[in-house]
Amino acid sequence: MSDALPAVEAAAPAPARRGRFTVRALARRRAAVIGSTGLVLIAGLAVFAPWVAPHDPAAQDLGNILAPPFWDSAGSWEHALGTDALGRDTASRLIHGARNSLMISFAAMLIGSLLGLAAGIVSGFFGGKVDTATMRLGEIQLAFPFILLAIAILGVIPGRTPLHLILVLGIPGWIVYARVVRSRVLAERERDHVRAAAALGARRSRQLFRYVLPSVWQVVPVIAMLDIGFLVIMESMLSFLGLGLPPRFPSWGAMLAEGRRNMVISPWLSILPGLAIMLTVLSVNLTADGLADVFDPKLRKGTFRRTVLRLPERAEPDTANDHGAATRRAAAPPQRSVEAGARHAPAASGSALLRVRDLKVEFPLPGRTIKAVRGVSFDLGRGETLGIVGESGSGKSVTALSIGQLLDSPGRVTGGQILFDGQDLTRISDRAMAALRGRRIAMIFQNPTASLSPVFSIGFQMREAIRRHGRLHREEASRIAHDSLWAVGIGDPDRVLGQYPFQLSGGMNQRVMIAMAMAARPDLLIADEPTTALDVTTQAQILERLRDLVQAEGTSLIFITHDIALVAEHADRVVVMYAGQICESGPTEQVISEPRHPYTRALLESVPRPDLPAGVRLEAIPGELPDPASIPDGCPFAPRCPHVMDVCRTVNPDQFPVAPDHRAACHLWSPDRTRAGTP
Repeated sequence: MSDALPAVEAAAPAPARRGRFTVRALARRRAAVIGSTGLVLIAGLAVFAPWVAPHDPAAQDLGNILAPPFWDSAGSWEHALGTDALGRDTASRLIHGARNSLMISFAAMLIGSLLGLAAGIVSGFFGGKVDTATMRLGEIQLAFPFILLAIAILGVIPGRTPLHLILVLGIPGWIVYARVVRSRVLAERERDHVRAAAALGARRSRQLFRYVLPSVWQVVPVIAMLDIGFLVIMESMLSFLGLGLPPRFPSWGAMLAEGRRNMVISPWLSILPGLAIMLTVLSVNLTADGLADVFDPKLRKGTFRRTVLRLPERAEPDTANDHGAATRRAAAPPQRSVEAGARHAPAASGSALLRVRDLKVEFPLPGRTIKAVRGVSFDLGRGETLGIVGESGSGKSVTALSIGQLLDSPGRVTGGQILFDGQDLTRISDRAMAALRGRRIAMIFQNPTASLSPVFSIGFQMREAIRRHGRLHREEASRIAHDSLWAVGIGDPDRVLGQYPFQLSGGMNQRVMIAMAMAARPDLLIADEPTTALDVTTQAQILERLRDLVQAEGTSLIFITHDIALVAEHADRVVVMYAGQICESGPTEQVISEPRHPYTRALLESVPRPDLPAGVRLEAIPGELPDPASIPDGCPFAPRCPHVMDVCRTVNPDQFPVAPDHRAACHLWSPDRTRAGTP
């Protein structure tokens, strides 16, 4: 049965590799390095306290009470931080106090985290009465203030020991872990990969420990680190109130209480343990913050953060789409340099609404950089429909998100221009870009149900979008929303306006998204695979409505899909993308009827056709897309190309003209070969 389970199990990184990655990731964060360094030093002093402390922390020297620290003129290095009211060495008591405080806090954290992890997993995964009983018990406990509960218990225990404090501080902390873990488990158990494991026969225990637990445990170390800081403060507070360890055990809280009595003549007796508590908690929190960034990199910069391109603007180069220019300059003979300079980007039309030039998009990740888009250039005329087609991972959606400046962190545009009606979208301010979105540039995403908020009605969301870009009254916005829904073929707009996304089918939600996008009559609409999850009948209806709306409003449309047959039916021009770059572009009819790039031909041959003889199988493209983090030299399609040549493995081809306004990035159509008559 294990062989049939998803192959992701085999791809899981080894613990040693994961540990090295965590250390390297922490080392790149300055605050985390400072915090972890301080924490290691404090923990080292605590562990080796019996050997590091210069004196016995309990030894009294009544002839040398309240001795000042070494920086005072009356101080000495024998007692570097002075002595207390009983002549005990302050430095030694601070070191042993760290030992006791950290030991109690760490042990209490272990108890609380293990109990909470177990309770959260069981409660979230099995649900039902177990979940109800666990959560009600936690809510009852949370009804009592934690510190009052600790005071009430410790106040009646004579002869307190470290074990008493560990149990009192540790056991109540389980509910914090349990609630967070439970919420993660509730979401994770419904994911497709868990259901797939169940469908393949995985037992409940295997589903839990192999598929759910690895996705939820990462939150526990972060909470545990923060919990240690909290517990250090709680232990010190209890000791300050006289409810901590007996006097024979040094404690920072007890030192604060004792120093308070001599605050006027010996202020360092209170300042030094206070600084120890502050530095310890600060180090713990900085380390926890670094761990949170490592386990969830999105927390570092947020889920969305637009990066304005700061590179200086430059004139549009004639070689905007010259993917392999740098390689050829190093490898090609000198006599070819003139021809390389003659290669140019798509012809610019005076009516072009959008002009993308040499667009480059990267996703910096630890240890590597994903080059998702590499030198893409194209034009989109006013009222024109441009189809962008390619396999998943070819860079289609990233290109669309770049135009809308909606790349998720850490993705960023690293070069090129996106000229929308003369404005370079990569360099305008966030405020200017926000004013364009929705009003002049609209976008329809792949999953309409996920794009609509489940907690607001359709009417509320449409009115909000409409009023965002115009000073309209609620009644006027409602009328526009009603008319927009009617325009996309919804027969009862009033009913739909009052419903929520989860009450509608996928096709209805997509109609709502189209209506919302077109309500402001944008100049540019980007449809990113808008019908991927829909059945064929609904797909045809929605695409027909979308085409009618675009034509009626004169809107320019970028239609992104992996189905080249849809592009052939609905687009005026087509761009075929592969491995982050354009391999062929031109008028749709010409590209479909006379494909010049082997990849375009392969896509067309894999499309079902009514004229295909019975028993003849469709052609599949062998191999797979190259890793965008390590794309090899030369043409990226070379490993899968049936016409590969030696030059294809070393030189990335330009987009050579093969017909008027039709270009292909293939060495088969290089000027040298076409002049020789051997394309």
